[in-house]
Amino acid sequence: MTNGTKVISAIYELKYVEGINSERYKNFPLLVATIKNIIHPEYHYVFYTDQNSYDKFNLKYEFNFPNVEFKFKELNTSEACELIDRIKTQELSGGINYDRIYCVNNYLEVVLNKLKFLIDESHDCDNIFWIDAGLIGTSCHDGWRDYMAPLINSKNFLDKVVDKINQHGFIHLKGNSIVMNYETVAKFNQLFGVELKVVPGCLFGGTVEKVRHILDGYLDIFTSYLETHNQLISEQEVLTVLTGRHLDECYAFEFGDWLDLQKAFLNILDIYDETKYVKEKCYV
Repeated sequence: MTNGTKVISAIYELKYVEGINSERYKNFPLLVATIKNIIHPEYHYVFYTDQNSYDKFNLKYEFNFPNVEFKFKELNTSEACELIDRIKTQELSGGINYDRIYCVNNYLEVVLNKLKFLIDESHDCDNIFWIDAGLIGTSCHDGWRDYMAPLINSKNFLDKVVDKINQHGFIHLKGNSIVMNYETVAKFNQLFGVELKVVPGCLFGGTVEKVRHILDGYLDIFTSYLETHNQLISEQEVLTVLTGRHLDECYAFEFGDWLDLQKAFLNILDIYDETKYVKEKCYV
């Protein structure tokens, strides 16, 4: 295990509301492939799933590695689910809302569990970080994925993430130019006193002490907004508040809009060159 580091992720089959094809968002075999490609013997991995996903997609055999541990967490079992379902039903009564926090029945608990799992696993190691199963599989356009995958799949990438954690304590990504609803921005500023920027939940983490300290209270943020405004938010907005409250303790790898996401990864890899970079093209 390199530097006592844990890599945490989750592999769940998402349940979509009637009328939406799951291929619109997530291709499950692609998620499995993305995670398999970042497994290296020097690291310890903990993957969360439910029994149905584990059995249906033969995850036991797909991930037959001695350094991979599966843990089971069934979804839609948290105390907030009843309130979440009520708001979701109300939102969908006017027709399908294609935002995943509304059109995927278990999506919110999947993404909020990222924060819970990272806190729960913050023991018996020095550093811990989360990597999405959709890190490069579904969060970017095909050209970027095909070109960048070999770099992200390398052990060097994980080593660089650990280097940055050792250097900064807690790291995350941050999108500065992603268009946000101005009403939502105003609500966050009023309720939490932070400027709302997208902090993607695809890659974040730090030393175990920083993770427990910075992510503490994540559920209070989610439920405060939910109860105040009768609307749902994802872990991205929650992470915005958490990292905004601890600006001096968090280091952001910044990018512009979603097509610019590769800039953050190139900076992690220490190969970003502003004179050569064009965000609409594959860099390397």
